[in-house]
Amino acid sequence: MNDDNSEQGRQFLIPIILTIIATVLGLISFHLVFPEYTFLRKLYLTFQLFTMESGDHFYANGPQPIPVTVIFNLARYMAVAALVITIVLAIISVLRYKYFVSRVRFMKGHTILCGLGEVGEAMAESFRRKNKLVIIENDTSNENLAGLKKEGAKIIEANALDSTVLGKIGIDNAKSFAAVTGNDFNNLTIINHLLELIKNSDKKEKSNVSLAANIDSRNLKVAITEEWKKERGQPETELKKDLQSLQENAATIKLQGGFGKAKSELTTQFESLAEKLLNYKPEGTDFKSCEGNIKLFNINQLAARYIYRDYPPDRFRGITKTDDPVMNILILGYSKIGEELLKLCIQNCHYVNRKNTRVTLIAHEADQVMKRINSIYSNIHKLIDFRAVNKNPHHLAGKLIVELELLPVDVIYICSADDRYQASYSSRARELFDDNVPVVRPFYLNKTWKTTNSPKNLYSFNILSKVAILEDIISECFDRKAMAVHHRWIKLEIPRYIDDLKDCINNNQELPYPKPTLLPWHQLDEEIRDDNRSVVEHINVKIRSLGELSDPAMYKSPEKAGINYDFLKDADKVEQLAEMEHRRWMATKYLYGWDYGAKRDYFLRLHESLVDFNQLDENTKQYDRNQVQDIEDIINLK
Repeated sequence: MNDDNSEQGRQFLIPIILTIIATVLGLISFHLVFPEYTFLRKLYLTFQLFTMESGDHFYANGPQPIPVTVIFNLARYMAVAALVITIVLAIISVLRYKYFVSRVRFMKGHTILCGLGEVGEAMAESFRRKNKLVIIENDTSNENLAGLKKEGAKIIEANALDSTVLGKIGIDNAKSFAAVTGNDFNNLTIINHLLELIKNSDKKEKSNVSLAANIDSRNLKVAITEEWKKERGQPETELKKDLQSLQENAATIKLQGGFGKAKSELTTQFESLAEKLLNYKPEGTDFKSCEGNIKLFNINQLAARYIYRDYPPDRFRGITKTDDPVMNILILGYSKIGEELLKLCIQNCHYVNRKNTRVTLIAHEADQVMKRINSIYSNIHKLIDFRAVNKNPHHLAGKLIVELELLPVDVIYICSADDRYQASYSSRARELFDDNVPVVRPFYLNKTWKTTNSPKNLYSFNILSKVAILEDIISECFDRKAMAVHHRWIKLEIPRYIDDLKDCINNNQELPYPKPTLLPWHQLDEEIRDDNRSVVEHINVKIRSLGELSDPAMYKSPEKAGINYDFLKDADKVEQLAEMEHRRWMATKYLYGWDYGAKRDYFLRLHESLVDFNQLDENTKQYDRNQVQDIEDIINLK
């Protein structure tokens, strides 16, 4: 493990030069004295000079001419000098290393970044206080190391999979740690090693370091999250226990004939539990339910959410009337970010015109992509009109555009995984569509493309610089509003559940069980989290369908846009938005494998409400209307 491999290489330059000169001079001197010796024997005698031998052998044939003697003595003393200097530098190197490690180990409030690939580099660049940044990187040839060190970052060139390395970096005193090596399993291994170090620490105060790891695989993320919950004994939360106790208490009261006939201690216990639940504050206890404060994030998901939030299809052509034409989206190239963006289009491109959005993908191996998409999202045809064309986007021609009925196109997203193709595909799109069609092309490494002074309808930006910000990831900046939506729902659902229990006891009806989603955010299934995210993201779509929120700068903070909420008094508009909300909800359910069933079944993933809005019962319709009526409150949540 080295703190600066390149600098150490320069330090050893002098002994290396001395060694080469000593070897050359030694060979020359021994050749002049013993021309009959083989080259290998002369080389062997030369190497002995470095062990302070072979000197006497030089005079085996008697005194030598002065020039030869001078050459030999230069070789001999240079060899000794090279040896001594090497030993001294090695000792200094060890001492410097120990000093460097001690500095890192006893740092406080610092951030440790493991991996300096695309994501790690973006995180390091966005980190403001470089003197508080420690980077572990195994690739000593990484050209960014020297620049970051000059800015004050501490560089440890080592393999973070080695648990001894992690034990020397002062994790107990660190503020945050991110594993972004580019390999999901390596990142999880590193996090697990850190958890063991924290667990086995002999310090009195346990570390409060925030841990983060980039996990591209959604399935792996879900699986490991569930395992960690069980390993830490977190299958139950205080909220869930209190709800279960309330339900059991209500069942006993019902058996004893209701509140009027049940024992007073039972009714007192019911009121006490109800009061405790009514005072429950999810925003204050949520993080306590996740010991270790671990954030497993998907950088591709964050990137797609940024793109969809700031450059949604209806930014470029608003759909405000029921007879507006279908939204037509073209995706050129395919990548992990492209797949996440497609998912967001499936989930949120549901407009007031009631028409399925049309999405056309043109990419290499599009047939395989189509099979994968159909395999993951078997109900995609119920949500959008999706087609994949097996074609190199760079060879896209006008004839194919006409055949695919891609005129007009509302927006083109460039979604290759390589900056070269991002530029190439967008150039081809501009040739075919001129500047009439908006082209959104995020770059990953290229920092020369700016959004300022860009040609008309061309939106270029470095996507990782927008989302690979460790402070935002640790604080779950992108999920903050979705978390607030879930917290708000919990506060509304608890009194409803208490009232339902009371009504069922008084009317001698079957008692309901608490909804399985009455959990803190970090205990929720990814499906429910995704639905809350979609609630937030689709509100902007709804508001834009009313001609509001016209300034893209306000998409991130619609509460500052001065929205006119008079539409909430218009029953027809509320009904239209309620239908949009229902279609959005159905999209999330379909994406997660649900289908229609006459009776709800969580195991079989059947739901009675997966039908058109006009087929819903009045209570369910009213639920969607209430969601619309709550838009202003949700927008203003913090």
